[in-house]
Amino acid sequence: MQLPLVATQMLPIVDVSTRDPFLFIPPGLAVLSFSHLLVKGLVNRYRAPNKSTETNGHDDLSSNGLDEKSHSLDGPVIVSFRIMSFVSVLTLLSLDIYLLATGKGDKVPMASIAFYIYVSVLAGCSIFLGPKGRDASYVHASLLLLNALVVYVFLDVWPLAAMDPPSPEISRNWLTWTRIGLLSLSGAIIPLISPRPFRPQYPEDVPNPEDTCSLLSSLTYSFLDPVIFYAYHVPDLTIKDLPPLPRTERSKYIADKNFPKLDPVQVGTKRHIFWGICRVFAKNYTRSLICVIAYSFAAFASPLGIKNLLSYLENGRPQIGLRPWIWVIFVALGPMTAAIIYNQYLYESTIIAVESDTLLTQLVFEHSMRIRLKNDILEDKKKDRGRDDKKTLSSDATSSGTTPTVVEEESPTVDTTAGTQTPAKGVQPSTDSSESLTRETGGVAKKSSAVKKKEKGANLVGRINNLLTTDVNQIKYTQDVLMLFGSLIQVVIAIFFLHNIIGWSAFVGMGIILVGLPLPTYVSKLSMQAKKGKMEKTDARVQAVTETMSVLRMIKLFAWEMRMLDQITKKRETELRWVRYGKLLDSLVLKNLNSIIPILSMLGTFGTYTLIMKQPLPASVAFTAVSIFNSLTKQMFNVAWQLPQVLRIKVSMDRFNEFFHETELLDNSSATDKDSVIASPAPNPDVIGFNACTFSWTDINKSQPVKPATRIFRLHFEGDMIFKSGGVNLILGPTAAGKTSLLMALLGEMYCKPHGPGSWFNLPRDGGIAYAAQESWVLNETVKENILFGEPYDERRYQNVLKQCALERDLSLWEAGDQTEIGEKGLTLSGGQKARVTLARALYSRAAILLLDDVLAALDVHTAKWVVEKAFKGDIVAGRTVLLVTHNVALTSSIADFVITLGKNGKVADYGSISDVLEKDAKLRAAFEKEQALAENIEVDKEGEEKAAGKLLVPEEKAIGSVERAAMGLFFGEFGDGLFWFITLFTNIFRRVLQIARPVWIAYWSSQYALGGPVPALRYLGIYAFIQLVQIAFDSLASILWVTGSMRASRVVHYTLIQSILTAQLRWLDTVPMGRVITRCTQDIDALDNSFSTTASALLFATISIVGNFFVSVYMAGWPALLSGGIMVILGGWLGIVYLKAQLSIRREMSNAKSPVMSQVGQTLVGLPSIRAYGAEGRFRSVLRTRQDVYTRAALTYFTINRWIGIRAEGLGAMFSTVVTAYLVYGTKARAGSVGLTLTVLTAFVQDILYWVRFYNLLEIQANSLERILDFLRIDHEPASVESGKPPAYWPSSARLRVEGLSARYSDDGPEVLQDLHFEIASGERVGVVGRTGAGKSSLALALLRAIKTTGTVHFDGLPTHAINLDALRSSVTLIPQQPELLRGTVRDNLDLFGQYDDATLNDALRSAGLFQLQNERMPAQAGSSEANTEAEDLSNAIGLDTRVDAGGSNFSLGQRQIIALARAIVRQSKLLILDEATAAIDYETDAAIQSSLRTELSKDTSVITIAHRLQTIMDSDKIMVLEAGRLVEFDTPKNLLQKDSGLFRALVDESADSAHLRELAGIHD
Repeated sequence: MQLPLVATQMLPIVDVSTRDPFLFIPPGLAVLSFSHLLVKGLVNRYRAPNKSTETNGHDDLSSNGLDEKSHSLDGPVIVSFRIMSFVSVLTLLSLDIYLLATGKGDKVPMASIAFYIYVSVLAGCSIFLGPKGRDASYVHASLLLLNALVVYVFLDVWPLAAMDPPSPEISRNWLTWTRIGLLSLSGAIIPLISPRPFRPQYPEDVPNPEDTCSLLSSLTYSFLDPVIFYAYHVPDLTIKDLPPLPRTERSKYIADKNFPKLDPVQVGTKRHIFWGICRVFAKNYTRSLICVIAYSFAAFASPLGIKNLLSYLENGRPQIGLRPWIWVIFVALGPMTAAIIYNQYLYESTIIAVESDTLLTQLVFEHSMRIRLKNDILEDKKKDRGRDDKKTLSSDATSSGTTPTVVEEESPTVDTTAGTQTPAKGVQPSTDSSESLTRETGGVAKKSSAVKKKEKGANLVGRINNLLTTDVNQIKYTQDVLMLFGSLIQVVIAIFFLHNIIGWSAFVGMGIILVGLPLPTYVSKLSMQAKKGKMEKTDARVQAVTETMSVLRMIKLFAWEMRMLDQITKKRETELRWVRYGKLLDSLVLKNLNSIIPILSMLGTFGTYTLIMKQPLPASVAFTAVSIFNSLTKQMFNVAWQLPQVLRIKVSMDRFNEFFHETELLDNSSATDKDSVIASPAPNPDVIGFNACTFSWTDINKSQPVKPATRIFRLHFEGDMIFKSGGVNLILGPTAAGKTSLLMALLGEMYCKPHGPGSWFNLPRDGGIAYAAQESWVLNETVKENILFGEPYDERRYQNVLKQCALERDLSLWEAGDQTEIGEKGLTLSGGQKARVTLARALYSRAAILLLDDVLAALDVHTAKWVVEKAFKGDIVAGRTVLLVTHNVALTSSIADFVITLGKNGKVADYGSISDVLEKDAKLRAAFEKEQALAENIEVDKEGEEKAAGKLLVPEEKAIGSVERAAMGLFFGEFGDGLFWFITLFTNIFRRVLQIARPVWIAYWSSQYALGGPVPALRYLGIYAFIQLVQIAFDSLASILWVTGSMRASRVVHYTLIQSILTAQLRWLDTVPMGRVITRCTQDIDALDNSFSTTASALLFATISIVGNFFVSVYMAGWPALLSGGIMVILGGWLGIVYLKAQLSIRREMSNAKSPVMSQVGQTLVGLPSIRAYGAEGRFRSVLRTRQDVYTRAALTYFTINRWIGIRAEGLGAMFSTVVTAYLVYGTKARAGSVGLTLTVLTAFVQDILYWVRFYNLLEIQANSLERILDFLRIDHEPASVESGKPPAYWPSSARLRVEGLSARYSDDGPEVLQDLHFEIASGERVGVVGRTGAGKSSLALALLRAIKTTGTVHFDGLPTHAINLDALRSSVTLIPQQPELLRGTVRDNLDLFGQYDDATLNDALRSAGLFQLQNERMPAQAGSSEANTEAEDLSNAIGLDTRVDAGGSNFSLGQRQIIALARAIVRQSKLLILDEATAAIDYETDAAIQSSLRTELSKDTSVITIAHRLQTIMDSDKIMVLEAGRLVEFDTPKNLLQKDSGLFRALVDESADSAHLRELAGIHD
């Protein structure tokens, strides 16, 4: 069925009689142009006087013409092109004047001459006016000339395309073609190829090639040629070789412009993030939609051309009466046009992707700096809303910022959106105020059903890592949702097209599609659930990996690597089950549904057309209909691909929305909590203190149920308590009394409950705050940068701070001095060095108030005395207010102007002067007398040592050239064995054969009608249906095989990666930032699970399709197809090589640039309390933006280069199509059926070539993730366990230790930290190790466990440790490091991670470790007594086996963590126990009790090596080891060492006022 020709004319053909009205179109537009310029000029003239007073400096600069001063003209190239345009217009004007003068004026209206006069004026102005005038004139002139060109082409050229030219014939002479040539030059060619002038708006603007290139270069992305071909000739590209980042793409510009639309705080409502993103990218989405609509129409140019060409071959005349060469152009260049439009859409997508990445990264970072990082940030919110437990997320934060306190669980029925309370007047809570990630002491929240709920929480750092990688990668492609609208448009066009071809039978097919649509919709819903489930399991795995990485040192020293690997592997298996389920839904169920529905639609349509309507099925109908049905199938597949993508975007947006709206902000007071607002101001805005208020880590203004085993800590101030300004204030108290909580309460972190209208608390910030955390927080930068912390450099002050903090000797030992990199978490520094760097940062700052949290605990007695005498009594501290938390009363008593002591449960025991407090507190007085001040003159040793290198962090390695086979082999080698690969390849080959068989059968079917006999349509239709069904079966089998193989590869690669990290040397952990490790386990593993495996599958099928279609094309079209196809393959291959060389380098730069961004976010989260206290948010924000700009610069180039290859690949395809199609139409006499078959295969071949180039390049680029994983597999590992390294079953039977010639160093090129040690420890001996900071005490502990590089021999129970497997050695020796590390879970989990011991054993260990001594257990008072409530509160605060432990132990104080770590060591019952400052953060009384317990509770044959600064901790040891600069200088019994007149140990004892007591402990009685 064909429509009449007249109804299908595309454009009318103009003859002489209808020509004249069209000639007035250009002059009419010229009038509009003049009017527009006139109105604009008048408006600018009258607005100019006011504008200068309203604009800022930058706008003034722009309006006054920054470019006017720097560019008198636009450069010789631009001026030359504009002169050419001007000359062309003058020639056109002369041509019309000539025609008028020669008597042919009736053919040239005067309006035309006026038009050219006006355009010539514009062309002249485009050369000589100012920049703005030049640009406006040039644009108007070019558009007018282009319009004139279109008019004359329509009038003079278009009639030539008609099969039946109009009558009378329009005369065409040389003047006609001259006019068209000049108009083409001035209206199309020059505007296309002329460069654009650079117009800087701000002084910092730099020219970008994309901004100054020509329009043609912009459309074809030729402005990237210099970068791409430069990359082809050099070994590698660096970030400096890429085009500069435009100002409009810089992080600061994007944030300043869009934060008011998206930031939940600035927006002020809980609007979904989706609407904010729509506002931000509204213009980009609009342009993308226009491209989608245009692309939807352009996609049907090829089917339209095929239909008319086949009609021409069948009937000698196309359905639409245009010449065949027009339809050859449609078939050949239609896809090229569609590709240009689609690439423009992808360009807009690039802008959206890059800007959304920049914007969301900054927004998450900004939001993270102001949220309250308390326990269960999101979990309680979800409980409040009654959501399913599977969605529950808790946001525990790991922090080295402060000592932790405990967070109590919220009521499931109460909303917890409140932030901190407003401090007294004068204190403005804001995002700049300090917040604690962790707190000292308080209630630990017990989880009911701990084992189950433990799985639900997501570590906040891990969650943010996921947001910034996986979720951002989903959201930045939101514009792809518009393709669903494009698919709908194409479906409507297809139905209309089909109706034109086969009549009402097209609606049968449409009806089948509509009936079948609910099925893929339902499957899409299941797919969304699968994506959500997968993301939750991914969160759980990332949490486990993040937490494992944070405590990896402990795991290695406890020989838990394999057990932790098993735990992570179990979480990975759960995640992979969801991944497999989602992939099978997408690639099997949804894909098949979207194949079956169009097939049924095609069968229904053809059946109706041939069987019911009794119409023949010629080639022009059959192949056009097949082409359109293929388009429908493609759109169904697009929908099948887009719907899961839409669902993934929705899931990610919901996760962002939840993070932004459900997290609790630091300064977001609840509107419903009227009591939370402090009623009265402080008596003086400069006062520091509290009055009548209670603080807690949960909102105590709300009623909350009492839960079993839940500790609720509260800090009480019954009356006023004011610190002394301008002096040193000591904060004393036993472990877990709430000392750190007091500092955090001042900083506005804790919830405050006023006791009455006069309640207040205040901390003035005008003079600045400096904060030194108990667990020292250092930056991953140099020592100098850590101390300066963004402050201006003052040489004198800086050197003074170094001296007062005793850092000069440390710097002299490092080759790079203060330029030495500290490394992530400062792992290469000793605890004392980190503490002094943190203290130096606080002292160097200009802050008026210093909050110092137990900075002396990690220092040896010499260094601590030096710091007190030189720093706290020095000129830098003079006049500043210092709040110092400490246990060392005696050492600091001489500098104390005011003292506050805290008792149990956060209550103030006493305060006043040091003498008053000592007089009232007998226990404190006894401790003071016992710990009297050390001798005053302590010299800092200046003895030199071999210097260490300054560079610590190893830059992330970047491969050069193509992806090596070993990286690809990670995936393909584990995909399956030879048989599995054979079955997979055979299945994919056979499915392609079946796809080719479909058009072959259609060609055979349609050719039967040309024979004139009856055609059994039902039989042909049935065979066609059978081919389709068999193809679907093989498609399904291929999908199942690929999902199975890819899941196997993903499982093995992930297991190998985690195993490699867990077995790495400790030194490697010091040189690799945590962000880099997390990126491998998140972004790179996600790429392996999804994009890489999908692309590999597509590439395999595209390769098979290319081979099949090429042979069919050559068979049908002969040598033209072979020749043009060969040229296409050669050029395409060369372009692919050139492109790939550049793109791989850029992709690697892009990947490497992401890790610093992630590290910056993680580092900031860990140090939030310090950052907020210093008010340094701006500095960290600036660093993030700098790093993000580097990533954006690489990402922008990366995405744009994809467009470069896409345009060129499409151009090669157009060339191939043009040659073969023209040959089939003009060079052969083939039947329409054969031509239809060839065109169908040809179209598929061209698409497959393009897809193959894209997929291959994309696979190489995505394989960068495999390269990065491979790098982590090639790191140096610790020796693997071997059969010969297994010790006898009885080993160790004793704890005898013999060391001969032990030397150690941290790296091959590093200095020796231990030098030639010789000593022997008998089984059951207790040995104390003393020495200055940096003497090598901790290094000795690591060397005994072979955690660092050693030489010499260590014999443990008669066996040399170097011959024993590491897991056997470390399982038999227990080390408690200076910084104890806990795992997320319960106390029971931390004591017995793998369920090997009963509760009685665990409780005994807690008792031996001093926990019950710390808690001071008492029997409950009788009911009704005055102490009953206090006793009940004491019991409620008790720590038990079911007490919850947050990630990193962040809800416990440092002292509590040390006790739990000590209990864990006792549980292991090792023969050798090494305590490395294990009780440094515990008060003296508890320390004494612990030491006494260890003497009695441990077995008699257990040897204990105690590293300590406190002399009384080790005085009753059997032997004392004194280290100095890595050498063993003294080793004997305490009694013998004290009898050496010139001994170092005796000097230490003699310096102490309680030396008599120490001598008595050593067995010497004077």
